Amino acid sequence: MELEKNKISINQIVAQKLDTAICEGDCIVPDIKPDIYNIITSSGTVSIYKKEVMDGRVRIDGAINTYTIYSSEEEGRKEIRSINYVIDFSQVVNIENAKSDEIAEVNTRLRSVEARIVNERKINVKAMLDFDIKLFANNSEEFITDIKDMQDLQKLERTITVNSLLGTAKTKAQVKETISIDGIDNLTEILKVNVDITNKDTKISYNKILAKADAKLKIMYLTEDNRINTVSATLPIMGFIDMENISEENVCDMQYEIRNLVIKPNSMQEHSIYVEAEIEITASCYETKEINTIEDLYSPSRNLSFEQKQIKAMQNKKNFHDVYSIREKQLLNIGDEKIYDADVRVNIDNMRIGNDEIELSGNVSVTFIHSINNMQEIGTTMLELPVNYRMSCVGIRNDSQVKVDMDIPLQDFTILPGGEVEVKIDIEFFASTGAEIMLNEICDVKEDENNEDSGYNMVIYFTKKEDNLWKIAKEFRSTMQNIKESNGLSQDTLTPGMQLFITKYVGANC
Repeated sequence: MELEKNKISINQIVAQKLDTAICEGDCIVPDIKPDIYNIITSSGTVSIYKKEVMDGRVRIDGAINTYTIYSSEEEGRKEIRSINYVIDFSQVVNIENAKSDEIAEVNTRLRSVEARIVNERKINVKAMLDFDIKLFANNSEEFITDIKDMQDLQKLERTITVNSLLGTAKTKAQVKETISIDGIDNLTEILKVNVDITNKDTKISYNKILAKADAKLKIMYLTEDNRINTVSATLPIMGFIDMENISEENVCDMQYEIRNLVIKPNSMQEHSIYVEAEIEITASCYETKEINTIEDLYSPSRNLSFEQKQIKAMQNKKNFHDVYSIREKQLLNIGDEKIYDADVRVNIDNMRIGNDEIELSGNVSVTFIHSINNMQEIGTTMLELPVNYRMSCVGIRNDSQVKVDMDIPLQDFTILPGGEVEVKIDIEFFASTGAEIMLNEICDVKEDENNEDSGYNMVIYFTKKEDNLWKIAKEFRSTMQNIKESNGLSQDTLTPGMQLFITKYVGANC
């Protein structure tokens, strides 16, 4: 028996888990810096060195590069300083059905960084990390589409469009840059660093994926004459990923992850800061494929047996993106003081999936670092803005699987007379959607040698509520067409209590 077969490649989510880690350590104030009087604010950036899937667990290794800004007070004179402290972490997350050959997608979010004074020469830094871990199994599933040279084979078929995994690949992009600061500024130390990867774009051509993005940096620094200043820079990220047979019609899920980050005063060039970063870019690409599946089969003249299994596949996979803009004025009550920096964090608490849209609600929290006492000291003020947004996603359904990521390509704040601040924030939402579907696949067919004749010439059958034409034809080893012709039926629909004449199958004449 010669079987015709087809194959699809499925990138199936086999496990998902949310986990939280608390990382902390004690940091000694360097001898060249003054004692700690008061902690003003702490922040950090996360780098992921390695992700490893093992049987029953996932291990994530990385580091949090933290900056704690503090004030000192000596002989009535206050100064601003910062302590840069790196917390290395290795988080092991137990996932019962994890296997070593699976692929881990880990979204890491730095929820908070806090520092407390142990004594005037020591601080304790505590960071909280959230991990969203998804495990994927790349399986190639083979199924039967036909049996050659079997004239009376009856097949219950379905043609369906699915998203077959074309491939998963990654590359590393290196960024090395010198950022110039104001020529009158003699840099003493870096107080704080913000890094965001924004403006992500993908181009596909000639079996390659061109991944482009921007690393937006904002660096707050201290000068030798105790002035606080900031510098911003946009650094291009570019990487090529080889993937055979990829075309513009394919859908690609892209992930950018900082693996290493070095930001320090440039010892080789005055009035500048040296930046070095390594970003890992991962692409999972899908092709739309129309497949013909057999859900059931039989032969009126031969005894066939087969194995059947269910396959979970993906269909209707699409990527959407849209920008939600905040333009408003808020009372900040800092007078004519100067804003040095603002930490913007988007918190989405609720996500509702409807037909053709995703409804997102939460808030944007903004922590302003600004001068106080006529720019003699610095402090912080927090502002919260509500987010309620309906994102158009044509084709999405209530049962769709949805993953939403976000970038902040624009954040701009201007102090206005009367203590108000003009807020301009753009949040770019990226939604990856798809629907799971279960396929009943026949994966093996055999013919039994014992082929007994049923012995009847005709059967009179009265239909029941659960009957359909396929089920009856298979039970009496006839064909749907034979039953329709024998009973003058023009369609496949049956109603309970119908009388059917089922004649014995006589081969090609049926």
